[in-house]
Amino acid sequence: MKIQKIIQKRALPAETEFVFSEKTVQSAKTGKKDDLLFVRSPRRFKLYTDGCDEVTFLEGAGHFKWARGETPFAAGDCFLVEKCGEYEVNGACTFVVAHRS
Repeated sequence: MKIQKIIQKRALPAETEFVFSEKTVQSAKTGKKDDLLFVRSPRRFKLYTDGCDEVTFLEGAGHFKWARGETPFAAGDCFLVEKCGEYEVNGACTFVVAHRS
C-alpha cells in the first residue's frame, strides 16, 4: 500500500483520442481509451485500486487523500498508486489514470 512519485515513462495520447461520456461522473468530465481514464475534475474524484494505477497530472494541483494520509501533487507529476484501495484526488485538476494489474 503506497503512493510514490515516479518519472513518467509512457507517452500519453492526446485528449482528442479519448472517448468521452456525455454525463459527468462525480462532477468530472471523463473519457476512456484502452486502459486509460482521462479525468477533468473541478474538485474531488474518488478512485479504487487493488492493483496498481499510474496517475499523471496534466493541469492543476492538490493532494491525494488515502488511508495513510495526504500526498501533494502538481501539474507534470506522475505517481504510482499500489494496492491503496480507495483514494481521492482532491483539487481542480486534469489527470490520466493508467490501470495496471
